[in-house]
Amino acid sequence: MAMRSHPFEILQEKLDSTILGEIRLMEIEKGAFLYQPPQRITPIFEIVAGVIKIGSYSPEGEEVCYDILKPGDFFGNLQFLNGQFSEFSKALCPVRLRVYEHSLFMKLTREVTEFGEWFNYQLVSRWCRAEDRLFAVRSMGAVEKVRRILPHFQERVVDSQGKNVQLLKLCTFQDIADLTGLSRQTVSKVLKPKAEASTSPFSRKRARV
Repeated sequence: MAMRSHPFEILQEKLDSTILGEIRLMEIEKGAFLYQPPQRITPIFEIVAGVIKIGSYSPEGEEVCYDILKPGDFFGNLQFLNGQFSEFSKALCPVRLRVYEHSLFMKLTREVTEFGEWFNYQLVSRWCRAEDRLFAVRSMGAVEKVRRILPHFQERVVDSQGKNVQLLKLCTFQDIADLTGLSRQTVSKVLKPKAEASTSPFSRKRARV
């Protein structure tokens, strides 16, 4: 089955307006946090437009990036993991989200077959992405690690204000370092030729982060 970007299209075909009214839209500004540790019980969020960074904090209090999420991805409600995990979610540009309360989301995955299939597809996709990154971290050199991850970030997305942005331009060298198991300095050295070229995926301002 071809997966649609926004599963709400599925729900609009299957549900009446009363249930649809329980799913709300929200918008957040660039740099805003939806939640941070130690908060664990949240709604489930679906990205409609924009980009979200999820991660946690090092013992020194620095952000550590786990993943960069784009339209069609979901996140939130860490009670799925029995409270054993905590994270933050941060908007990297203006973002529009759909908000599903946990009980409603689980009801929809059980009762609306196509919606449940979308949810399973997303879970498997995220799992495979994580495994691919782990393989790269464990088996490749610095240059190969960065080259392997870059194609994922070449995609362009639309934020909640209708602006078309390249995913990579929203990231810092540290974000790429976190996702590849490298240091920021190593990523900077690998990408330095790009940073000096006019086709660089990073702006000079980002390169100094």
